[in-house]
Amino acid sequence: MYRENLLGNVNSKVLSYISSMEEDREFVEEVIESLIAHVEALISQNLIPKEKGNKILKELKDLIKNPSPLFEIKAEDIHEAIEIYLKDRLGRDGGYLALGRSRNDHVASALRLKAKKLLIEQIKELLTFRKILLEKAKSYLNTVMPAFTHLQPAQPSTFAHYLCYIEETLATYTKALFFALDIVDRSPLGAGAIGGTSVPLDRKKLARKIFRGMVFNSINATSNRDFLGIACSIDVNLSIFLSRIAEDVIVFSTPQFNYLKLPNEHLATSSMMPQKRNPVTMEIARAWGAESIGHLVALLTILKGLPTGYNLDMQEANKHAFKILKGTLETLRIFSDLFAKIDVTEENMLRDASLFPILATDIAEKVALISGKPYREVYGEIAKLVKESRSAKEFYAKVEEKYGIKIDLEIGIRKPVIGSPNPEKVKEYIEIAEKTLKEDQSRLQVM
Repeated sequence: MYRENLLGNVNSKVLSYISSMEEDREFVEEVIESLIAHVEALISQNLIPKEKGNKILKELKDLIKNPSPLFEIKAEDIHEAIEIYLKDRLGRDGGYLALGRSRNDHVASALRLKAKKLLIEQIKELLTFRKILLEKAKSYLNTVMPAFTHLQPAQPSTFAHYLCYIEETLATYTKALFFALDIVDRSPLGAGAIGGTSVPLDRKKLARKIFRGMVFNSINATSNRDFLGIACSIDVNLSIFLSRIAEDVIVFSTPQFNYLKLPNEHLATSSMMPQKRNPVTMEIARAWGAESIGHLVALLTILKGLPTGYNLDMQEANKHAFKILKGTLETLRIFSDLFAKIDVTEENMLRDASLFPILATDIAEKVALISGKPYREVYGEIAKLVKESRSAKEFYAKVEEKYGIKIDLEIGIRKPVIGSPNPEKVKEYIEIAEKTLKEDQSRLQVM
């Protein structure tokens, strides 16, 4: 439709190669929402005849309920398909839609709207997940488990301490996604192809219809995709963090550890081995972390060498952006569901905390404080005792015999510093975190 007067008809193979119709299914609703806002602005500013504009609005509102007819049209993209559809339905009156708009500002608008909706859903899911973690942490304040470095038993911790580690990280990502949402939630409408439009659209009023702010510069509004790069970069980092938690869950739910029992709906069995209980949702979540990196690399690499202004390469970046945004949301939902239903085998956590000499650091610190010796000197003495002992029990007995010090796991978790597994410190964190959670929930309600 657009090229006919200047370039003639398009070859069907070329059209198939350049068309984004299939990918445009992803945000057809947002394309139509942007067009509705545009036509309403044209009508309210008396820039097109009211009766003609109302006809277009009726067709657009019908389309948003059922956009399927658009995908029966051969077109470069959904924007062209809509204009062809309106021309077929309204004749020349459908052409009023095109006044003061370009595909460039409307593509950007639809992308921003779709990303905005997905980011809001992600933040909602993060809030749900964080609430689940905090509620569960209250039940496991005194559930001792080993904390690991290099996947080796390191120091005593509690399951509540571990859950709060996840929650605090997710609280950081909540802030990051609010930041991304603020960047995304800005209108490019009225910016035209790149240099604005001679039609005197009230861009601020137009922006308020579907966005909370506006992109001022028309070049920035139409040729910039940094808003997708920023949002997707945050999502990919979040997905990588979740992949690490997935790895923890997979390890902790093995029969060898048996710290966690996963809900059956998150498991699958073997086609050959009838005893198998495979943590398949966590395996997919772990894989998603890697897959999301691939999509981000594709997105950023497509954008990295483009000259300023709209280029059709950008069309190819969209599918990677929405894979990231949707995949991260789906993964968050899986984690919320799993952690809400997960069971904890407290006795096995305590077993491993008792089995290994994870109180060695606490002992060395206490000896150094009591004796006044340099810590490194005491560290060497304790290391030798560990080496000479065949078990944690024997090691603790030697410590008591040599230094007259007896430290158990309960003492070991009750460290005086903020952020330690000390149940009192964890309770203090939960109170602060719940307050932050409420503030985040209130902030989201006004979005």
